[in-house]
Amino acid sequence: MNTYTQDVSIEKPFVVVRSRVAVLGTLAELHRKPIKYDLRALRRLVRELKPDLLCAEIHPDDWKKDDLNAMLPEYRDALLPLSRRTNIIVVPVSSWHQPDLFAPSEGRLLGLRRWLVRLLTGQLRLMQRLANGPRAINSGLFGWVCDGVCSLTAWVCGPEVQRTWDQANQAMVNNILAAIHRDPGRRVLITVDCRRRHRLERYLRSRPEVELVHYRAL
Repeated sequence: MNTYTQDVSIEKPFVVVRSRVAVLGTLAELHRKPIKYDLRALRRLVRELKPDLLCAEIHPDDWKKDDLNAMLPEYRDALLPLSRRTNIIVVPVSSWHQPDLFAPSEGRLLGLRRWLVRLLTGQLRLMQRLANGPRAINSGLFGWVCDGVCSLTAWVCGPEVQRTWDQANQAMVNNILAAIHRDPGRRVLITVDCRRRHRLERYLRSRPEVELVHYRAL
């Protein structure tokens, strides 16, 4: 008597390993000014958070060459020395070398547009000084206002700068996600110019492998 045995294979559900991720806005040269959010405060904050991975706004080429002069002061003078004394792993995720985020260089009314960019940049710097501390700088309200000012500044600069701004932010997100995929399930702190923070959070919030939290909840 012949018997028939059916081979039934049960596919295991695909499980996404989520990484706990926070984005911390930084202030570049403004950290050197007499404000609460200075380099010492930034270093102390990151030391308290103790992330497994620190995705830093450092270009991979500068990282490989160990070119400290090409790095922002928050890394050169605060976070890189901290990482060498701790178990924090630094991952360079920047995607461009351009020193100015917004700089119109061609098109009509070039002089007027450059003046408007200086005005908007000055207003943003004033808002950052008034916000002063890391909590205010990294609040939802400040992020929304900051992103609005940056979007307006990019529009004044012209379509090419707008495309570059969007592409650079998306490339940075791709680099961050690549780091998360290489080492899933880690606590990840992303430190970027505060002008990028709101935009990066918006990109990352929809990713299934990312549990986006406020930096204090990391």
